[in-house]
Amino acid sequence: MITITRTLGIALLFQLTLLSCKEESVPAPEPEEPKPSAGFSMVQVSEDDPFTYSFTNEGDNYSLVRWEFGDDSVSLDDSPTHTFLRTGEFRIKLRTENSQGFWAETETVVNIVPDSLIEVLATPKPGGSLDLSVAANLAVDSIFWYKGVGVGGEFLNNNETVNISVAPGQFEDYTLRVKTPNGSIAEISRMLTDLGVVRDVTERGVLSVSRDNDGGKFAGEGSLKLTDNDIQTKFLQFNYVGDLWFQLDFYEPVILGAYTLTSANDVPDRDPKNWKLEGSMDEHTWTLLDERTDENFEERFQTKTYTFDNHEAYRFYRVSVTSVKAGGLFQVAEWRMLQLPQ
Repeated sequence: MITITRTLGIALLFQLTLLSCKEESVPAPEPEEPKPSAGFSMVQVSEDDPFTYSFTNEGDNYSLVRWEFGDDSVSLDDSPTHTFLRTGEFRIKLRTENSQGFWAETETVVNIVPDSLIEVLATPKPGGSLDLSVAANLAVDSIFWYKGVGVGGEFLNNNETVNISVAPGQFEDYTLRVKTPNGSIAEISRMLTDLGVVRDVTERGVLSVSRDNDGGKFAGEGSLKLTDNDIQTKFLQFNYVGDLWFQLDFYEPVILGAYTLTSANDVPDRDPKNWKLEGSMDEHTWTLLDERTDENFEERFQTKTYTFDNHEAYRFYRVSVTSVKAGGLFQVAEWRMLQLPQ
C-alpha cells in the first residue's frame, strides 16, 4: 500500500513539473538589428558667412543622433545647420545609435582662421598719419578699433576707418574686431610703423639651432619654444660657452627689416647681452645686418624690437649670441622676424 502511494505521488509530481515548464518557457531572443554607421558631409552655407555650415547625416541603421560642434554646443537634429560664434579650430563629432544600444562615431575638424577673413589696410596720409581700414571676406555688421593687443586696449571707434599716428622708427599695436550679422566675431592684431603694417613672418621659416637644450628640441624648454609665439615658454641652453646661434630657413628669399627678442621668466643673468644678426642665401656666405652690445632687459617677459636697414632678400636669417649677462646658461622666451612695409 505504501509503495503504491509513493508511485502515484511521484507520477503526479512529474506531471505538475511538466505543466510548470510549459507555462514558464523562455521567450525566443529578440532579433539583432543591423549595426549603425556614422558619416556626414558639410558645406559652408553662404560665401559671405564663413562661420555657418550645413551638416548632412550620411549614416545608416540608427534611431538616435548626437552632434557635438567643438564649441560647447550640441544638436539632436538629423542634419543640422550650425553657426560658430568665434574663430578657431573646432572638432565636429557625429554619434549614431540604434535601439539596441549599438553605436558608431565619426569626426572632422573645422578651422576658421581670422587672418583669412579680415585684414587691416594702412594708407599713409600727408602729415605722417595713417588711415586704417578693413578688407573683409565676409559680411560685416559692426567694426571695432582698439589701440593695443586685444579688446583690453583703448577703444577708438566703430567707423570703417580710423586715423592714427605712429612716430617714425616706433612700433605700435592695433586691434581690429569685426562682428557678422549672425553675431560671429573675427579679431586680429597688427603691429604698425609710420609706413604701414608690419608682417610677422616667423612661422614661414624653419627653425634650427647650433646646440639644443639637453632634453632636445621637444623638451619643455627646448628650442621649439623659441618661436612658438608664447612668451610664457622659453628656450634654455645649459653650459653656454658663447657659440650659440639660432636661425630660420625661409625656403623663398624674403626681405626683412626688424626682429624682436623677449626676456624669459627668471634669472636676468641668462639674458643675451651681445649678439649679431646675419643674412645668407647659402649658409656659407653671411652678411652682417645688425649687431648689439651691452643690451639689457629691464623686466621679465619684456619684448624689445630691433630694426636694421636691409633691402636684400635672404633665405637664411641667423642670430649668433656671443655673450649672456653672466654665468653659463642662456635663455630667451621668444624670437620673431618681421617684414617692414616698403
